[in-house]
Amino acid sequence: MPMAALSLDPQQTAVIVIECQNDLVHESRAEERGIGGALSRAVKARGVIDRIARVLDAARGSGAAVFYATIENRPDVPKPRCAIYRWSSGTPLLQQGTWGARVHDAIAPRDGDQVINRLVSIDPSYGSGLFEVLRARGCQTLVLMGVSTNFAVEGTVRAAVNRMFDVVVVADGCASVPDAFHEFTVQNILPLLSTVTTSDAVVTALGAIT
Repeated sequence: MPMAALSLDPQQTAVIVIECQNDLVHESRAEERGIGGALSRAVKARGVIDRIARVLDAARGSGAAVFYATIENRPDVPKPRCAIYRWSSGTPLLQQGTWGARVHDAIAPRDGDQVINRLVSIDPSYGSGLFEVLRARGCQTLVLMGVSTNFAVEGTVRAAVNRMFDVVVVADGCASVPDAFHEFTVQNILPLLSTVTTSDAVVTALGAIT
């Protein structure tokens, strides 16, 4: 059965870019070892940055709110001892105030956009104030893109649904490593909680009401 056309009201929609920071997604990291290099390769292979850029242009043109959910690390804020943090402990990533912690220039914040940063947690649903700001802005529908699909993106989806937001996930605007994790989440988890769609569909929906 064909999927129904996506409908978005820009006045109640927030487009959120999750953790698309240089240490994780910049193409110059693609030859490096570790989680940053692997994610950068996945983002490049999937064409994620270009797709996010198109959605952001459509969002700004429609008047939808644009948010960036980022994370930074500081030596005085320790991390839990779980495996995901141990994997990246050998190479400091996302250090506060560095180029690596900045959003990729091709999709960088512009005037009027809002950056919600945090120092703790796997995803921006905790320790950031993201949902409180979205409520204050009158946003009901969240359009999510970024990395990693099965961690920060999926975690934000789960938390947003718990808080009664409607969620749209731009599947071709996300990536994870290995790619099988991305595919499993997109096919088996996210459709139960959100509308999983494409960047083209979001661009069309945001252009339908201007």
